[in-house]
Parts: sequence; C-alpha cells; structure tokens
Amino acid sequence: MDQIITPELLKDICIRITGQERYKVNFVDNEYKDDCLPKSYNKGRLAILRYGNRNAFISFSEVKVRGRNSAVQSAASAFNIYYLSKAANKELYYYFLGGGPKFETDYLNATYRQMQTIGFRFLNPEKLSSPIISFSSIEDLIFSRQNTSGKNRSNNASYITKEKAKEIEIYGKTYGANKYAAAMLGYTASAIAKRQGQHITLYEILEGDLKHMPKPSVQILRLMGNVDIVPTNLEFEKDQFKRNNSLRSPRYKVNLLDRVGIKHCALCHCEIPEIVQGAHVWPVSAIKKQALTFEEQFSHAISGDNGIWLCENHHKLFDENIIRIDKNAKIEFHTSDKSSLKFLHKITLENRLDEIYYSDKFFKYLKFRNKAL
Repeated sequence: MDQIITPELLKDICIRITGQERYKVNFVDNEYKDDCLPKSYNKGRLAILRYGNRNAFISFSEVKVRGRNSAVQSAASAFNIYYLSKAANKELYYYFLGGGPKFETDYLNATYRQMQTIGFRFLNPEKLSSPIISFSSIEDLIFSRQNTSGKNRSNNASYITKEKAKEIEIYGKTYGANKYAAAMLGYTASAIAKRQGQHITLYEILEGDLKHMPKPSVQILRLMGNVDIVPTNLEFEKDQFKRNNSLRSPRYKVNLLDRVGIKHCALCHCEIPEIVQGAHVWPVSAIKKQALTFEEQFSHAISGDNGIWLCENHHKLFDENIIRIDKNAKIEFHTSDKSSLKFLHKITLENRLDEIYYSDKFFKYLKFRNKAL
C-alpha cells in the first residue's frame, strides 16, 4: 500500500478529516493486536488517523475494480476492526482510489448504500456520478438485492427475505469472498431492523468443507443483539429432516432462490415475501412413501427443481389439488362449483407456468406428482 497511498493522497485525507495538511505516517503490520482480532485476520486496506482524541478508521477502495466482491471484502474487514476497536471517539470512513463506470455497477452502488447504512462516511463521494443514499427499510434492502443478485442467479449471492412481519431471514453463502458479503448484509439488516423492531435469523449456508463467516463477523452480529446465527450444512439438515420431518429447510429455500430467483407467486405474481412459500411439486409426504434410500429422499426434498414459489392461497389450492399443473405446465382448475371456478380465474393470472421453472428434473417431479392423483 505504501506504493499506492502517496503523500499527496494522505494530505488530501488529512485535510478532509481534520482541516490540517501536516501529518506523520507509519506503515505497520500488527497495529490491531489489542482490538480483539486474531493476528492472521485479513485487515484489508485500512488506515487509522489519530488527531487529538479522534480515531478515524479509513478503508480504501481498489485502484482498479478487479471483482465484484473485492470492495465488500475490504469494507467488511475495516468495519470489523472499527466495531471491535476499544478506541474512543471512533469514526469510520471510505476513500475512493479510483473512479469511473466500473466503480458504479448496480452491485457496487448497492454495496456503498449498505456501507453508509452501517456508518461509513465517504470522504470523496464526488468520485461517483450519483449520491449515496442509506437504506430506509428492510423492504428497500430486499428490493435492492432483487435488482442486483437476481440478475445472475449463478453468482452464489446471499439472500434476504421476510417470513413474517417482524421476522427476517438471511441465507448467507460462505464460499470465498461471499462470506464477507453475507456479513455486510447481516450488519445492514441489523441496523435497519433495530429501528423497525424486527428480528433476524442468519443461516450460514456451509457447503462441503467451507468455513463459517470470519469469527469477528460472527462476534459482531451477536453483539448487535437482534441477529440469531444458525450454521447449517447438509449433515445438519439431514438430521433435522430425520428428527422432525420438517419441510422448513434452509437448503431447499436457497436451492429454489438459486434456481428461479426471488420469492414471487408463479400464478398471481404476488411478491409479498411474508406470504410467498416454496411449494414442493413432488410432495415430501409422497417422497417418503417411495422405496428410496434416505439420501435419495433427502436429495429430492431439497431439490430446487422440485419447487415453485406460491402465495399462501395458491399453495393451499395446489396442495389440495384444486389447482393442478399438467405435463405441459398448463394450469388447470379441478372444481365443479361455478362460484369457486370464477374466483380461481380471478386470482390466477397465468394459464401456464413460466419457463424459468422448466427443466428435465422439474418435469420428472411433475410426472411423479400427477401420477399419484
């Protein structure tokens, strides 16, 4: 960093924070040993400016954007150090070392909004063409995530949604730099939820031998007071499946989110997350009756191909087989009551399932379902 952080740049930072031009600088490797962080912890691109009794923690962007998560990783590391620091009169800043369109993608702009929501102040916001606006509500944050991660479902992004009015769920991926993005999402949601009296459950979606979120991130989320962290891997979910016959599988929801995107009823387009649910095409109750190994049963039960998003009304109608989906994905109504049929036509806006659900496995599950009717 001593090749990048030039005297002119340091002078600019000092003026912006303190109004003074003169400074002394040290480049150190173990500045944070008393701040509750392990020595091996990724400290990111961070400087601390001490002026009088002020302690300004300054995180730096990259000079050139190399990847969508790199900025998140640095900001999350800086926030952890700032939050856990014992220093008095703490302030948290971010300084852009570069600029241009690559610094203003939808994803990065949403990240800057998260950073401002949790307390970052931007020292040189003029590097961006538009102002940074904090998130005002959980719904605002959810909508932003839909517009960014929803465009590319293969990016293994973390997800945030609502189950009830005051219950928020985050499904945090822990692969590579995604663990920092998951932590940032947790920090942002926690800051907003405190103002709205809401509670958060953060599921750590662990895969294979992947690690949890960094220990400081877990520590901070717990200190925030309104976040429960639930580590979940396939072995954990298998155990829950055996013990409770539970259909509330975090893995099933994540697989469905990865496959078709955000919660939205496939039949009426409802996007109110509290009332949109993952409906199994081949029901778990039917899967358990098959001559299958437990591993095979579990694999079918959590498959993203074995599900569609439905609002509570359409989910119940689907479970009762009043609404059916034929082998060509056409929607059918099965009732002889004329008033009920009229109501079904009124609330169902689609006559065929969207192609986003189509796959060989999906149609196999649909065949299994319809065969049992």
